[in-house]
Amino acid sequence: MKHFRSEHAFEKYRPHLSWRQKIARFFRKKQYNAVPIAQPTHYKTNPFKQKKDVGTSKFKLILLVIVLSFWVACLAYIPYFKINKITYSGLENNTEAELGNIIYPNYLNKKSWLPLNNYFLINADKIAARLYDSFSFETVQVTKVFPNQLNIIVKEKISSVIYDNGKKYFLLDDRGVAIKYLADVEAGEIVKKVATSSPFSLLSATSTTSTSIFTTTTFEHVPNFEKIKKQFGNYPIIYDKRAPEINLKQMDVLPAEHIAAAISWHRYLSQEGVERLKFFVLEDLNAGMAIDTTDPWNIVFQPKSSTESQIITLKETLTQIKPKEYVDLRFGEKVYWK
Repeated sequence: MKHFRSEHAFEKYRPHLSWRQKIARFFRKKQYNAVPIAQPTHYKTNPFKQKKDVGTSKFKLILLVIVLSFWVACLAYIPYFKINKITYSGLENNTEAELGNIIYPNYLNKKSWLPLNNYFLINADKIAARLYDSFSFETVQVTKVFPNQLNIIVKEKISSVIYDNGKKYFLLDDRGVAIKYLADVEAGEIVKKVATSSPFSLLSATSTTSTSIFTTTTFEHVPNFEKIKKQFGNYPIIYDKRAPEINLKQMDVLPAEHIAAAISWHRYLSQEGVERLKFFVLEDLNAGMAIDTTDPWNIVFQPKSSTESQIITLKETLTQIKPKEYVDLRFGEKVYWK
């Protein structure tokens, strides 16, 4: 077999071509050489993808921004979403008007180009924080109700008591300072009363036995607790039978421990529903305090002892007995009742 070293050597043995075949071969060679070599295409490139019209895209984006802005403006400025109703829950010593004096000027009637009183723009957490700082509340919860309402739920913190010396009513703070004069005792609060022996009168701070039983008829002051609560708020009322003269801003009217104990008992009896109290009675600072309740029997406790322990003792005792006149908790684990 012969090996051909070149195309010319091959032409010697190639069969004879006609002039038509030579012309066709010539143009085929020219056509092949004229075709450019295509550059490799990246595998992620779509050759059929059409180019975007930049002007059309910008117009659509501007149109979308205008539509969204108009929609937001409608939500913000339409009166339908303006907060115009507030409901309150849990108020006892404070009033709706007092809370409204904080909320309306600062959050609902602010003169601003932004409608800050709008349902979507008003900050409920900010209102709750402002109320918590402005009043004596344990908890404050502010919620928005669609489309134009606020619900405010509070739990008041009692840090004061109403002090009654049989002549006047004062508001005492937790340190025993007379911070506010409230009212004079009315003539209708002096009533005729038939008194029998009671543990509070016949027991001293160290004795656990009574010496005698007797009955007397006297005229004495009985606080009108329902009227006082309605006028001045749901504060504990302490009636001091010692009847000392009290002046406004006077300090140490009562020991702080007596005030704290009265507040704790007031909170417990109000929340737990053991008995609905009327007022506290104080005869001697060392002999303890009595709680006058709406039931025939009263509670006697020692403010200098643990209030929590005495409350637990009362709860355990009431599961075993049904007192008719009193339950005396002043002597630790020894409980006296009648």
